Amino acid sequence: MDVKVFHYLIDALKVAGCSIYEDNIPVLYNSLIKLQSENHFNSVYLWGRIETLSNDYYIAYGHQKDPIENRIFFYTQNILEWDIMPTDWSIHETDLVRRIKTKLYGNPRYLETIDNSNKKSQETTEYPIAPSVVMKYDDYVESGEEDVQNIENITFNDVISINEADEIMETESIDDPSNLKSSIKEEDRLAITVQMIDNECHIVPRGYLYKLPNGKIIKAPYFKGLDYSEIGNEKNFLHINPQYCRPKGPTNDVRPDYNGSIDFLESIDKDIPKGCWTSRIFSNRYFIIHSLLWPGAVFFQDMNTGIHGYFYNGYGLKNLDLPFMI
Repeated sequence: MDVKVFHYLIDALKVAGCSIYEDNIPVLYNSLIKLQSENHFNSVYLWGRIETLSNDYYIAYGHQKDPIENRIFFYTQNILEWDIMPTDWSIHETDLVRRIKTKLYGNPRYLETIDNSNKKSQETTEYPIAPSVVMKYDDYVESGEEDVQNIENITFNDVISINEADEIMETESIDDPSNLKSSIKEEDRLAITVQMIDNECHIVPRGYLYKLPNGKIIKAPYFKGLDYSEIGNEKNFLHINPQYCRPKGPTNDVRPDYNGSIDFLESIDKDIPKGCWTSRIFSNRYFIIHSLLWPGAVFFQDMNTGIHGYFYNGYGLKNLDLPFMI
């Protein structure tokens, strides 16, 4: 959602279920304008809000030239000071984030530990006994008394002490990768989560972005939004992500009214699972399209003015049960 049309889409946000506290609106707007001025951005967008167990995160991004490739993301909790999001994470950290099913804590410095072991613990309370130790019992005597071999005859090397047993068990747990525990800082988890949501849910209407003959991508200056005959077709909504900038070839499906200047992005009609987007029109004015895969991601447009935007308001958790719910 562009900060320039922020005040015009407050009602649309409420209709979409992404309302912002009234007292925070002017403070948030001024901080975004300051962020744009300090970083010399051409445009600044309010990306969304991720709810946590304590302090929520507000996410914004800006760009100087290319609105797709050169985006820089920021986050804040006090709506006044913006911190840049980290971008150097590993594939291992991405896999960890995919496995986490809990809400964010609300502290960027919070370290979350994840147990990599998927097996149930089979440890017992009994300590192992050295195989060289043989306990000998004498035969029962006629009086019924049992005479056990004198324990003083057992040497120190014949048994394993409790401390030695603990060391052996710790060594086995370290050598076994399945028993290792991994940790990730919440700031990194936040950045990875935002990137995952943005890759799969951030959409724009067809014609909003324009590709020049030299390959440069700009915002179409005379785009006025989609009309009523276009909003019902999912092919008119495109993913705004570099990985969807694929050249059209003979093996790809090309729409009959294909235009290379505006159809350089993939539409959402091919998203998996089928039916992961749902749309509706409220009061014959506000068009809302929701993502069922990432609950909280919405695109909205005021049909009277053509002003539109994207916003995410949720916990940053993916609905992995969606294929079984459709």
